[in-house]
Amino acid sequence: MSLLARLDPRALRRELPAPVQLWLVYGLFLVAGVAQAAIVPMLPRMSAHFGLSASQTALLLALPGLATLAVSVPSGIAADRIGARRVSLAAAALLCLSCLAQAMPALAAVLVGRIVFGVAFGVVWTSGMAWLAELADAHGRSGLGPAVTCSSVGIMLGPAVGGVLAQHIGLGAPFGVIAAATGLILVPLAAGTAQARRAAPAPPVEAADLPLEIAYFQTRVSDGPGPATPRVLLALARRPRVAAAAGALMVSGAVSSASQLLVSGGLHRLGLSTGRIGLAFSASAVCYIAVSAVIVRLGGRAHSLKVNALTTAVLAVALLPALAGGGVVALVLALMLTAGPRAVISTIAYSLASGQRSDDGGSDGVVFGMLNGAWAAATVLMPLVAGAVEGAAGPDVAYLAVVLPSLVVAGCLLAGAVEHVPALRLGLRGWR
Repeated sequence: MSLLARLDPRALRRELPAPVQLWLVYGLFLVAGVAQAAIVPMLPRMSAHFGLSASQTALLLALPGLATLAVSVPSGIAADRIGARRVSLAAAALLCLSCLAQAMPALAAVLVGRIVFGVAFGVVWTSGMAWLAELADAHGRSGLGPAVTCSSVGIMLGPAVGGVLAQHIGLGAPFGVIAAATGLILVPLAAGTAQARRAAPAPPVEAADLPLEIAYFQTRVSDGPGPATPRVLLALARRPRVAAAAGALMVSGAVSSASQLLVSGGLHRLGLSTGRIGLAFSASAVCYIAVSAVIVRLGGRAHSLKVNALTTAVLAVALLPALAGGGVVALVLALMLTAGPRAVISTIAYSLASGQRSDDGGSDGVVFGMLNGAWAAATVLMPLVAGAVEGAAGPDVAYLAVVLPSLVVAGCLLAGAVEHVPALRLGLRGWR
């Protein structure tokens, strides 16, 4: 080896073994999931610390979603042009910086940190999955599934980690710990990996294979029969299975995001510590994962218009205990009751609407994009609406602002399920 080669840092660097590379990237997905969910039990204390109104607290919760929607597609283009590894490492660095900013005691820094976190989270779930696909292709491994599992575990652990650390150390502690964990993953990834070379393009990641919390970051580019013109989108939206899936996802997103704001605030007002609030949300996440696993085992039997409609109706009324009781037990019960129906919807909605190809255009990629937009819009808009209503009329009216529109959507889905299930339609006619 020549002297110049010996002095070249690239020649001196030893690349990490393929399994180590994969697990470090999985760790990035894990800390991203923790960072996403850690803020939920801290919202009431952050609101009191910074003197935020209910609507301002809702905006604090919704900011990352807005940023993620803005960068998910551009980050995929960047990964194709400059490499998934480089973009993923940049996203990991942004994730670390965003957590450091959220650990600051200044509101402006927290707001900037929330926006930067949304950017980092969206990029991780586009370029990170592409990087895993490249690693799996280069080393003959299956690499995508564990990333989803790690993210789900992170989302489950996030509220407990955030709540306990915030209670015993301070509001900035959870974000500081997450930033440190991200740095421990980023340094070896940057120093011990190289851009993988692919022999062939990776197969697309199906949104139906991902949990709903991150599915809309992975909209697949389709080779369908035509572009997604307004006429095609309108034709797809009129199809019963597509409309049913979109309606269920809207209710799921609305209930999930609003409950994070309203239930955490209600538990705080009733005297629960930040740690206990976090444990309640983590228990809800455990229930979510367990129900989703059961639905997966049921297979195609659960993927029907009837199951979709009935589950949406159950979810629409799941927050009623919080409205009727208002105590700790009622709020925790409402939180747990929402977990099961949300898991069912997230498991069946994409496959329910898939296969919607026709001669007038449109395919699964276009359909998934429509479903993703419906869910994302609900998760961004509903906290803002619920926060504004809570500030003006109180939490009971805010719960109604979530429940009543959800009931309307569920009623439409039930009517549509009856219309398109022959046995139910004939049974109703017999009663007339």
